[in-house]
Amino acid sequence: MRARWVRVALVAVAVGAALAAWGALAPLPSGSRELTFVVPRGTAARQAAGAPSAMPSVLRFTVGVRDTLVLKNEDDVPATFGPVLLAPGQTYRVPFRSPAEFQMGCSLHGDGRVTIVVVPAPARGWARLRWRLAELTGW
Repeated sequence: MRARWVRVALVAVAVGAALAAWGALAPLPSGSRELTFVVPRGTAARQAAGAPSAMPSVLRFTVGVRDTLVLKNEDDVPATFGPVLLAPGQTYRVPFRSPAEFQMGCSLHGDGRVTIVVVPAPARGWARLRWRLAELTGW
């Protein structure tokens, strides 16, 4: 019975090590580098009635992986994002090319601002493993 538990523990350690090695060494995801947020029709009215914002207060980007924000305003009311006035029906793209952290004014939030965090693409190894874990957990 004890030998069985030892085998199970060894298999679990081996699987964990294989997953960690993959997370540290596998290539970064390719494909669309855009993070799209749609401002749905009626958003301004819902916010005026006290509904919470649909957009997160912190937006995270990784250079070379997901580094472009796309905002689409489908509401009947203009929205502001930083210095941009996003008219109804308008789409706005914001590319982020270097690591930074800053705050912008945003009419889509009750407190009127959003924080943008842009991190560099992680190098192979522990940095990439930490980045993947942060992506999974939302840190």
